[in-house]
Amino acid sequence: MSGYPRVYDIAMEIVSHGDGRLDMKGLVVFMSSYQTVKHLKLGELWAIPIMLRLALIENLMRVSSRTTRSQIDRDKVTR
Repeated sequence: MSGYPRVYDIAMEIVSHGDGRLDMKGLVVFMSSYQTVKHLKLGELWAIPIMLRLALIENLMRVSSRTTRSQIDRDKVTR
């Protein structure tokens, strides 16, 4: 995700790997693992909650769009 803040990329990865489900344990494990490679700055750590919200909203948008397209395709077949 070149050009995006890395905390946004982290949030998108967490949401996509968890299939949109989040829990504190998984978040802690993911963040700890990430920081063994590269440490996050304090501002990035503070940005995680809002980026997770944004990633969840975008995931919900993708899922609902896919569902809508499937329903439209089904409707075309039954006509």
